[in-house]
Amino acid sequence: MKESEKELQTIDRQKIKTAIKLHTPIEITTYTLPRNMDVYIRDVTTEFLEECNQQHMNKYLGFCLGELLTNAKKANTKRIYFREKNLDINNSDDYKKGMLTFKEDTLNNIDYYMSEQKKAGLYVKLNLLYTEDNLIVEIRNNSLICKEEKERIEYKLKNVKQYKNENDVFKHILDQTEGAGLGIIIIILMLQKVGLKKENYKVYTNDTETITKITLPLNTEIQTGIETACLECVKTQTKVPVFEEELEELSMELKEVEPDKKKIVNRITKDVTLTALLLKTAAKLSDDCCKISKAIELIGFNKLSEIFNKDNPDLRLIKKSQDKKQLWKKAYTAAFYAYNFVLNFAEEEFSAEEVFVFALLHDIENILMEVITKEQAHLVRAAVQKKGVSQKAMKMVVQNCCTAKGGCIVTKNWGFPSKISEAIRYHNNPEIAPKDIKKLISLLYLADMINYYSLGEVEYYQINEKVLKEFSIDSEGKLKTIVKRVQEKLDY
Repeated sequence: MKESEKELQTIDRQKIKTAIKLHTPIEITTYTLPRNMDVYIRDVTTEFLEECNQQHMNKYLGFCLGELLTNAKKANTKRIYFREKNLDINNSDDYKKGMLTFKEDTLNNIDYYMSEQKKAGLYVKLNLLYTEDNLIVEIRNNSLICKEEKERIEYKLKNVKQYKNENDVFKHILDQTEGAGLGIIIIILMLQKVGLKKENYKVYTNDTETITKITLPLNTEIQTGIETACLECVKTQTKVPVFEEELEELSMELKEVEPDKKKIVNRITKDVTLTALLLKTAAKLSDDCCKISKAIELIGFNKLSEIFNKDNPDLRLIKKSQDKKQLWKKAYTAAFYAYNFVLNFAEEEFSAEEVFVFALLHDIENILMEVITKEQAHLVRAAVQKKGVSQKAMKMVVQNCCTAKGGCIVTKNWGFPSKISEAIRYHNNPEIAPKDIKKLISLLYLADMINYYSLGEVEYYQINEKVLKEFSIDSEGKLKTIVKRVQEKLDY
């Protein structure tokens, strides 16, 4: 989202929804923080909190962002000012000397300094991220914090406990050399009202940026409701939804005098729910079947016609539509990416066929929710109402904000191997994946994100930087090359 944007557009709202669903960050970059950008940031933040059903934070977070973004912009202005005065901001004496005139001089010529900041590429970035447990807010600027600035912030944080509320702050004489001391204290006091502890507010640096990070706990009532609603949905998902048209064609091919085995396997492989039905049947014969070829071997090719039959009690026939076809295609494309990544990056570490299955099934709960029947929906609504689950929590489930957990549970219920369920559980959150499957989860995550990226639904910056580095992707150009090469082979 760029500085030139002035109003919240439909495309922005869709990006916010997608970011919440995928647990990817929303980033807004500005160089001068003009009034229209300030309004835009507030609109995005409000929309983001509403989509997360965390509206109770809006008032407090709005104030905090205003203060922190202004402070970050001011830090950038300070670098330009010190450069103009030939002063070293990292030298204590120069710092004291520069700060005597900084405020007055810059206010009197603010347009000039804003222009110079932009020319120098000094930015301020806001990142908003929804995770399973928290909202993470980051304000970043590419001016590394100096010793005096760091000590000033640490002093204020250390002494915040002496103030009971915001009004109490104004009764004390505060350090106004920069005008930031008061703001930091009020930020902490205000955030405490939404469950924040001082430890949830951090200021630190990496190689190029100063980062202020606020970790906000989610509304526990909403989170508990989401968990309950998700479990109630999963209880109704006992059958595998299969396209009626696909089943009919597959059944006809299986009935031929000399069935084309390669063609049949290819048809099953390209269809996420035909594969799920096959594996669900195989799970009754083995607790460790994660491959399509092994499932067919266990069941026997000659018995496939019994499984892919409309009378099979484990399946539910559905009608094909354009939207549903896109979901099936998206599942296969992610699996195709993952399969190719194994061959190119980790052939010795993983079975390409298993990884293909993990990726194919990664969003199975999303698919099940998209084809939920009226009867299922009625059962879920009745159950969650009885348990006092709020409409907000139910909305989050309907919007597919807990598909990783749901997919994990439903595949366990279907008897799938734990390897499949774990892959689904962590595929969109490599940071919390168990150590023994972290590399696998990173691979699945990357395949899924690149799939969304290729569709224009995710931007490059939203993909986990650590995962990109893990697979030696250090630029968007390299990512585009990978996408192009894999899509040239895609045969859906």
